[in-house]
Amino acid sequence: MSKKLWAAILLGCLSAPVSAGEVSDTLVIEDVNKVKIETRDTVQRIVMNGRKGEPDFQYVQRISIPDSSAVRRTMMNVRDFNKIVFRKKNGSDSEWEGRGHFNLGLNTMVGTPDGYDFKLWPSFALGLGWTAYWHPYGKHNEWGIGWALEWRSFASDKKSYWTKTGDMMALTPYPAGQKSSSTKLKVFALQLPLTFTHYFDQDCDWGLTVGAIVNWNFHTYASYGYETGNEDHSISLKKIGTRPFTVDAIVKVKTPWLPSLYCKYSPMKFFKDNRGPEMNQLSFGVFF
Repeated sequence: MSKKLWAAILLGCLSAPVSAGEVSDTLVIEDVNKVKIETRDTVQRIVMNGRKGEPDFQYVQRISIPDSSAVRRTMMNVRDFNKIVFRKKNGSDSEWEGRGHFNLGLNTMVGTPDGYDFKLWPSFALGLGWTAYWHPYGKHNEWGIGWALEWRSFASDKKSYWTKTGDMMALTPYPAGQKSSSTKLKVFALQLPLTFTHYFDQDCDWGLTVGAIVNWNFHTYASYGYETGNEDHSISLKKIGTRPFTVDAIVKVKTPWLPSLYCKYSPMKFFKDNRGPEMNQLSFGVFF
């Protein structure tokens, strides 16, 4: 009986190193700041930089693979999905990164003459675009250039409606007996954003962006609707004399808790000279 017991103990001791060897093949690194995977022909390189409390931490692993087509990538539950576009590093320390984005905000006109009152709601902006970011000296400073499409509407007081006399646009009070349903200016623009961003912390959670956006306002028009008795009317005015190209100054603030907050202001007048009231566009909202 004792021989069997000693045999069992001996087998347990022999099997212990084998189990320990299997467990040691699993490496767990938590709270990594940045992971980069490079796959070239039959070699794959995994680089991890920084982790919580250790900004200088680095782990590098080189793996030989028989065929690059055998590499499969699966990504699930990624919150920053818009950042997974491309990432390219040249021979120097500079780095390029592409990210998609969209914005949602409220609009108004400022600097308007008396009688031109605009409301934040239902005036809103909706944009969608993509930007390439360049990090010439590390991740804390980035320059951006890209493109976007944005739709903007500007709702004015329902007591007046847009009229066109010759080439001049103006708001005119509704006559007695007519009830307004909406009065808006609408703009569709193709945009070229040029920005600079500085991040203030190691994880790039806090950042400030300043820059300019060049707008090609390729489609603008005025619309209004009113009721007379039991009849509804809807009118659109085209070729309203807006500037085809305008420039916006933009400021964005990035925090770890909310989407980026932005504010845009155009120092250029909305209408061309002698084509409408002098007024400037102002917009603010969130940037995803």
